Amino acid sequence: MENVQEILSEVMKQVYKEYTGMVEIEKLTRELEDALNRSDRKAAELILEMRQKEMDSISQVKQAIGEFLRSMDADLQEDVKCMLQGELPRRQTGPEAEKISSISRQRNNMLKNICARDRILSRRVAGEDSYYNYNE
Repeated sequence: MENVQEILSEVMKQVYKEYTGMVEIEKLTRELEDALNRSDRKAAELILEMRQKEMDSISQVKQAIGEFLRSMDADLQEDVKCMLQGELPRRQTGPEAEKISSISRQRNNMLKNICARDRILSRRVAGEDSYYNYNE
């Protein structure tokens, strides 16, 4: 059981890293919106680069979480996937499970907000050529 707690503790650390990256992306998205409102193309380009670096970091964290998932037995894997969706699992309880679920819910809500804001910005800047016009 101690091994399970260690695994959950490590997953919690990774989920928190992902969450803090999302906080930064949200902040940068707001800054991007401000730069675009000022018609400051140079600032917008720099912010987009910074945002991409954060996205790349989050991608690495997601890969690490995926590796943890692959190393787990099927029951624990199912429970952790449930936690990553922001739900409480049936088998695993305790502070780690609750924290992973809570952070995941916050992250998921933040992602929805970022995507909504990004969709508006993309359509505003790219118009008919917006990514969102082709992928919805």
